[in-house]
This record gives sequence, C-alpha cells and structure tokens, in this order.
Amino acid sequence: MDFQDKPKRQMNDVSDLGITCSECNNSIKELPFVPNKRQDGTFGNLYCYECNKKRKPRFSGSKFGR
Repeated sequence: MDFQDKPKRQMNDVSDLGITCSECNNSIKELPFVPNKRQDGTFGNLYCYECNKKRKPRFSGSKFGR
C-alpha cells in the first residue's frame, strides 16, 4: 500500500466536552478517538494537534534495528 493510498483518520467532534490542551490550554474541538472519563472525573492529559506534534519523537530510520 502506497502512503498516498492510506485512508484519512476519522476525526470525532469533541467540542461539546469542553476539553482543553494540557500543554497550551487551547480548546480541543476534534480528536481521532472519543475520550473516556477516568475514575477521577477527568479525561487525563490530552493535547491539541500542534502540541501533540511537538511531543512525538521524530523517527530516524538510521537507528532502527540497532
């Protein structure tokens, strides 16, 4: 399967849940999953698209398999 053939991820509208990013406190309107409340009544740490992108380690193929 070619990268261009990969289907887009389904995004879920979560704007009615009042979720804010744990990093920048911006409102989160969409997520690729529907979050569940934890036992403490929160959704835990959730990040907006931009902050999540910054948190992901960049994959470097040079170290794979070593």
